[in-house]
Amino acid sequence: MFQPEAMLLLVILAMLGTPAFSADDYHGKTTGTPFCTSTPEGKNLTGVRMYVRNSVIMGVQVEHDHNWGDVSGYAEGTPVVLTLSEDEHVLWAFGTYRIYIQQIVLYTSRPRDQYFGSLKADNEFSDHPQNADHVLKGFCGFYVRGGLRAIKFVWGSKSGTCTE
Repeated sequence: MFQPEAMLLLVILAMLGTPAFSADDYHGKTTGTPFCTSTPEGKNLTGVRMYVRNSVIMGVQVEHDHNWGDVSGYAEGTPVVLTLSEDEHVLWAFGTYRIYIQQIVLYTSRPRDQYFGSLKADNEFSDHPQNADHVLKGFCGFYVRGGLRAIKFVWGSKSGTCTE
């Protein structure tokens, strides 16, 4: 008997198994509650908001077309916002972590950068798209009550999808 729900689950699991979504792309420890947030197909990121408390990134939120999505993690601490101008995109990311994600720096095509959190951490990471034409479309990660434990940057083509 054909079960659409089972087929949908298989398609989702197959997509998550592709290299674009491998566990190796995470920075930090992949424990806690998982999340993924990104812009809808055909839309571009217009803003990023991260909540920082005691040098720990507590939550992340993305904006497209001047509409903020849900907070992934916790909306606690000081909100730090990167607002992108028209035709400006995030091209590269840097960050640090210990137990939690301590800092993320996003670098844009303008060029300029935005710091979220502070540098106090032992482990550093850098991330950029494999394809030079791709830009930041969103984030995936894991969070616990104390803050974000791991983060992955989701890259895709301008006005395209995250999985291209």
